[in-house]
Amino acid sequence: MYFDYREYLKGNPDYQEMVEALKNETELFLRDYRDDSRLLSGWGHAYFCNEDGGRLIYDRKSPYAHRCSICGKVYREYLYNSCHVTMMRNEAVVTAVKCGLLYQLTDDTAYVEAVKGIIGYYADHYVEFAVHAKDKISCSATEDVGGAGKIMPQGLNEAIIAIRLVNAMELVKEKLEPEWLEHVKDHLFGPIVELLRPQKQHIHNIPVWINSAIGEMGLFFQNQDWILEATEKPFHLFKQLREGVTESGFWYEGSIHYNFFALEGVMSFLVFAKAYDYPVPKDCQDIVLHMLDAAYHYAFDNDIFPNPSDGWPNISMKTYSHIYYMGYHALGEKVLPYIKHIEANPLARPTLPLSEPYYFQNRIPLARMLFAPDLDELEAGELEKRCSSNFEASNCATLRNETYNLFFKYGHQTKSHAHPDKMNVEIMVKGKVLTKDLSNSGYASRMCREWHRNIAAHNTCIVNGEVMDITRSGQVLHFDAHQVSARAEAYDQVWYQRDLKLEGDVLLDTFTVDAAEESTVDWLFHLETPADRSSLSLTAVDTARFAQYGEKYMMEPVQIQGIGSSLAIENELAVLDIQVPEGAEVYLIKTYNNPANTRRDTILVRSRGCHIEVKNRITAKA
Repeated sequence: MYFDYREYLKGNPDYQEMVEALKNETELFLRDYRDDSRLLSGWGHAYFCNEDGGRLIYDRKSPYAHRCSICGKVYREYLYNSCHVTMMRNEAVVTAVKCGLLYQLTDDTAYVEAVKGIIGYYADHYVEFAVHAKDKISCSATEDVGGAGKIMPQGLNEAIIAIRLVNAMELVKEKLEPEWLEHVKDHLFGPIVELLRPQKQHIHNIPVWINSAIGEMGLFFQNQDWILEATEKPFHLFKQLREGVTESGFWYEGSIHYNFFALEGVMSFLVFAKAYDYPVPKDCQDIVLHMLDAAYHYAFDNDIFPNPSDGWPNISMKTYSHIYYMGYHALGEKVLPYIKHIEANPLARPTLPLSEPYYFQNRIPLARMLFAPDLDELEAGELEKRCSSNFEASNCATLRNETYNLFFKYGHQTKSHAHPDKMNVEIMVKGKVLTKDLSNSGYASRMCREWHRNIAAHNTCIVNGEVMDITRSGQVLHFDAHQVSARAEAYDQVWYQRDLKLEGDVLLDTFTVDAAEESTVDWLFHLETPADRSSLSLTAVDTARFAQYGEKYMMEPVQIQGIGSSLAIENELAVLDIQVPEGAEVYLIKTYNNPANTRRDTILVRSRGCHIEVKNRITAKA
């Protein structure tokens, strides 16, 4: 069955506060919920402030004024109004799932009628919704990488809401009349399948969701053509897993968020397959288990994730706990130790600005209530302790000891969602962040386009101010529990090598650039907490020196004078002893963090030559 805990949860005092919240939230939403097929939905990645990348505050009762969560600026343009439509429709389909669960827990058929009302509107009016891909109207279904939608701005989003609507129907299935089911199948879900079917054209996270949606609809309505479309036709779900997941256990796009985003799409189908006794190939189950395990070993010891490439900032294992709950339902007790580990972590859950599933008080996901409300009563074994790992098939590695957690990205696999960050590092010192990757805000925001995806926002080297190649993989020269060295061609005829070694409280970091022609090389290192400037001789310089990176993003630059061959810079966590090339210039620059209401101190070492080497000896403070 899809939901096995009806009797367990009825009257269970541990969940009554959550149940009451679900009741209040659904009542508030349904009281004045209205949709209109004439309203065009907008791409959610545009619902961010252009000034600082802050997420705009969604208020369903304020469809024409959208305030930035950071700076407070109010946006009133049509673009943001259309995004508000998308948010409202997402809220509607999540409400349908809530109503389905509330029916199970209360036997109140008013919740069944609410599910039918939401889904019935879209079935009655689906033909009236315009086909569009983001802001392109009456376009081909394959116009954009995300495909076209009708209710939503992309095929991706259409697939996600289809899954949620089917999940809601599954929870009230016993109360749905055959005639009504036939109507919504013919007028909503069938047309959604036909819209999505041609959008399966490659290995990518979006076709994962499309296959999952078509497969769930097929299982629910027992439509064999749809089931086969999802599981056997070109670019089917199992092919996505077999070809899209590397041997290291990560989705190929090189982002931990998209790893989980693809995994959530897969898991949605696996949960439904379990409910309908549909056999999932053993090798695909093993791949999914490997993904869940690899993510645990990838995380820092505090469960915060290294975060290269596109995604969302400051995320952790707890951000994605709902996926582990789904995995427990679909794959069984092997997943339980990961859930126990996640729930034992006292840190608050970092949220997602888009595609955020429902969490009560940001603590309890709806997936826990559906699939493991008895978690506290279950016994689970301990997870293997994390150690240094080389995820060679995914071009990254971690080093760990009692003082440091270090993440090293030494190559690229694909342009999809990639940042120009070859040889980038992220470092924790005694559980606190010394330096991190910013990831990004919404893709349509200026902050994302101009800074988060800017090569200068990363801990790497830049040659002649140009953006590096983002397709070539790296080559590991050496790896053991305390040391990793890797080499990669970052530009044509320009080779990078970075050597990282842990020696107790010391981290040795050597970055070497070899170029066929004499070049200007900028070495960058971003500090999460400010550098102590009290002992440094500083002279203000013009931001024009860094114009190639965007002058407005390189703020308050100062040059450090009298550096000689080495320079000590410290902050509250560590002392950095930097050996700089002869004749190099060293700068401290204020740059944007993410979120952008805070700043980072950025160290920039500028030198010129064919062979450049910068050595950075990091010593943790007691």
